Amino acid sequence: MGIIIRIHDTAIPLLKEINKEKLNKLSQGIKEVGFMVQGEIKDSISGGGGEPPSVDTGRYMQSIEVDFPDPFSTIIYTRVEYAEFLEFGTSPHFIAPVNKKALRWINKLTREVFFSKGHMVAGIQPRLHFTNSIERMKPKIVEHLTNKIK
Repeated sequence: MGIIIRIHDTAIPLLKEINKEKLNKLSQGIKEVGFMVQGEIKDSISGGGGEPPSVDTGRYMQSIEVDFPDPFSTIIYTRVEYAEFLEFGTSPHFIAPVNKKALRWINKLTREVFFSKGHMVAGIQPRLHFTNSIERMKPKIVEHLTNKIK
């Protein structure tokens, strides 16, 4: 799951009219934007973006990566298998043990131990860390890239 930020293909021919120094600055700006968005998503996951926090072990937050497939694109993504469930939520569903006879968990607040042979769970509300982060960042991205080519 991830986000791609790319200078649109139709704009690439127009970019050739810009001098090489500005093209290099724009390419560098795309990379910087990737890291800016990565930081915003991590902040969102930790609860700083207004969305509910999604931190238990820290694995999800540490899994947010940035890649640059070409000079005018950046991809911000995660390979954590449960990321889509956190981003988009889940509907109410039945959970049952797979490897054992019963489910077991401990209430983090009371330390009380629970067992179940299966039960309904309410599901996860959408957290929208990627979605909301990119929406919050759009004006900053445009401003950053515009300043790069001035």
